[in-house]
Amino acid sequence: MSIVILIPALLCLIALYQGNTQTTFLNVYLPTLLLLPLYYYWKVPMLPPIDFGEAVLLPLGFAMILQDLRRWRFTLCDLWVLLFVITSFITDYATDHTTAAIFDLFSNIASVIIPYMAGKLLIEQFGNRVATLRRFVFLLAVACVISVYEYRMEQNPFMMFWSHFFPDQDPGWHTQIRWGFGRVAGPYGQSELAGMVFFTGLVFALWLAHGNHWEEKFRGMAWLPFRKGNILAAIIGVVLLMAQARGPWLGALLALAISLTGRAARIGRTAIIVAVIGSAVGYVSFMAFTRYLAAPTTSIEQQNAQYRGQLLPNYLPIAIQGGAFGWGQQVPHVKGQISIDNEYLFVDLTQGYMGLAAFVLMALDAILLLVVACARAAYPEDRYFSLSLLGVIAGILLTAATVFLGNQAYQMFFLLIGWSQSVQPVLKQKEAAFLLEKVYT
Repeated sequence: MSIVILIPALLCLIALYQGNTQTTFLNVYLPTLLLLPLYYYWKVPMLPPIDFGEAVLLPLGFAMILQDLRRWRFTLCDLWVLLFVITSFITDYATDHTTAAIFDLFSNIASVIIPYMAGKLLIEQFGNRVATLRRFVFLLAVACVISVYEYRMEQNPFMMFWSHFFPDQDPGWHTQIRWGFGRVAGPYGQSELAGMVFFTGLVFALWLAHGNHWEEKFRGMAWLPFRKGNILAAIIGVVLLMAQARGPWLGALLALAISLTGRAARIGRTAIIVAVIGSAVGYVSFMAFTRYLAAPTTSIEQQNAQYRGQLLPNYLPIAIQGGAFGWGQQVPHVKGQISIDNEYLFVDLTQGYMGLAAFVLMALDAILLLVVACARAAYPEDRYFSLSLLGVIAGILLTAATVFLGNQAYQMFFLLIGWSQSVQPVLKQKEAAFLLEKVYT
């Protein structure tokens, strides 16, 4: 039954045969990323396990190498991404865990390098910014509508359906209850990971609505009193609240504060005001959080927060012992703290300080490029988009201090990092799209 994993791969091959990498990215990869769970897999003896996303990314990656690699422009971020992938391979291979190292390398090629390539090659150069965001937001809104069931019924509808095809696999994700309701996770694994995907969609939905990039109304629903773009943004925003995930809520606040600065007439002054207010709020929040951790435990929520607060002091000595390339998959665990809910600490433990440096450098590279793109932008739409993309990446980086990156959030992060490397003004996108259309036709 698990061979159903290959159905999206077959659809990808058909789409590539009938069209090109850009349309396949829009019509096959994005629906797979946003509507299918990535915690189920198909396994053949002697080969690495493969999930829905990887099944699509592998043929798409080969097609990009054949069709699009000639347009590749080297950037420093390419080195950081490559170093990040290599460090995930070195330790296990050096300690004779060859199979684990090869399987991990395969997973990172599929989930890191190919999404990065897609973000860098398939969007801006073809004038596909709006088309990509529209598809992303609409598919996410569909997933959100389905996910509302989990909030009230405390069962994940995606897991309920797909578990029939994978009866022998327990993904380990189960609906958590908070404040008397299910924490919505959708097809994204768990609520924190879902929250990152949700606030990414919310930021992009607001950009689309502000730029009037949607039809006025849904087809056949002209009687609705609200505009299509506003409805989609509202759906995603409400389900973000239903995730009941505090880390992604903080990430969402940061992402929205940065992105909405792009609407201001005087961005520099607004950015300073936002930075000052954000710093003050951050300091007060940090002090309150410190007191919250030190207080006697009175709730599960406080216990979870204390768990995260103890991760760094408990695991930092182990990370230091791991050295340049970390422990790989043989990380010594502190008793009672098996789950390492901090992506920076997790990378340091498994890939060493070289892997952590690569992760931080690629993030800083993306942020710097987007700041430059905003400063150089001649049109408000470009400034707003650069800050929206910057806000999403910053929000994910903040949230990653409270949870690991996995499943869709992991692939999405590297897709956005790749996208940051190729941001172009709207007019240049249109000119490039026109020239490429002539080439392909």
